[in-house]
Amino acid sequence: MSATLPIKISTSVLVWARTTIGYSIDEIALKMNVKPEKIEAWEKGVASPTYNQLENLAYKVFKRPLAIFFRNEPPKEEPIEKDFRNLTSSEIIHLSTEMRLALRKAKRLQNLIRGLNIDDNSELGFKNFKVSINNNPVESAARFREFLGLTITEQKKWNPDNSFDHFKEYIEKIGIYIFQFNMPFEEARAFSLTDDFPIIVLNTEDAKNGRIFSLFHEVCHILFNVGGVFKDSEGKNIKGEYTAIEDFCNRFAASFLVPEELFKKDIEFEKQNSHEWSEKDLERLSKLYSVSKEVILRKLVDLKLASKSFYFTRKKFWDSELRNRNELRKETQKQKMLEEGRKNGGIPQDIKIVMEKGKPFIKQVLQSFEKGNLTYGDIAAYLEVKLDHLPKIIDRINK
Repeated sequence: MSATLPIKISTSVLVWARTTIGYSIDEIALKMNVKPEKIEAWEKGVASPTYNQLENLAYKVFKRPLAIFFRNEPPKEEPIEKDFRNLTSSEIIHLSTEMRLALRKAKRLQNLIRGLNIDDNSELGFKNFKVSINNNPVESAARFREFLGLTITEQKKWNPDNSFDHFKEYIEKIGIYIFQFNMPFEEARAFSLTDDFPIIVLNTEDAKNGRIFSLFHEVCHILFNVGGVFKDSEGKNIKGEYTAIEDFCNRFAASFLVPEELFKKDIEFEKQNSHEWSEKDLERLSKLYSVSKEVILRKLVDLKLASKSFYFTRKKFWDSELRNRNELRKETQKQKMLEEGRKNGGIPQDIKIVMEKGKPFIKQVLQSFEKGNLTYGDIAAYLEVKLDHLPKIIDRINK
């Protein structure tokens, strides 16, 4: 097949590939270094891309397998609104390409998990705990803490720098898979996909302690069996019927992480009528419970000991600080790479893969390989990594 001859492809597949990634015709034309009229002609079927152009479209622009473009019709995919029922139609239409790719990657991982567990009929722990909108979120959080077997005494012993990892392990033990992707922070702090094998995706742009609240907010969504995208922004336009669930999940997460009765005893009594808390107060309490300052301030809002406006003012400041730290980190990392003459650097692959995919998923892939159900090539595809990194990955998940 000549790389320069036009290749006849389905126009419906081409349009589907563009719209599902959220690009306009002008954006595709810019990426392909052609005029928009040429993209329009391809989509109308009056002209066709060459094989080389089709490869670039598939792999570099649409991030899809080349074989899809030789189908007569687009493959069937569940619409975004089915998985994220709390998003409005406007929010779905305006999702960024980066966010769409994160959602697509999450769906792929969930399908892989389903395949890895095809012969496993064991009952997963999370299925033994349910919540309803008729429940009290504070009481539900207390029951869930008992369900996990996590005491507040143990939690308070943790080093705040490692508390996220401890919380994550408790949730993974009940059969919920946790992944961590880089996503646009303004679009999602986290999201969850329900089903027989639910997953939670946390945003690596968030501070590690900041991910703790997002984790338990999404755990609550899974207990409801209703997936969603968590933004935690003031005035978020949530679909009306899901506002109650979002409020419930916020109260649930805050009450789980900071049990009310114990928290009241830890608050200085002279502060109980205050609606503003110093950074020092919030820092002290956050270290006491091994959570972020946001969680503490959110709890104070729930107890009507701080105003929502004060919460969002502080949150805006903390988010700005976080963005600045992330930019500085990226710039420092880039400079280090240039100084060392590296083209492909950054976070070592073993650390990146274990953080992104999580130990339970990686262990399950390796166990499936040991049983003869996967090949070496499958491992590379499932983990999205070159096999020469595998020894270090194995060492890291066994620590």
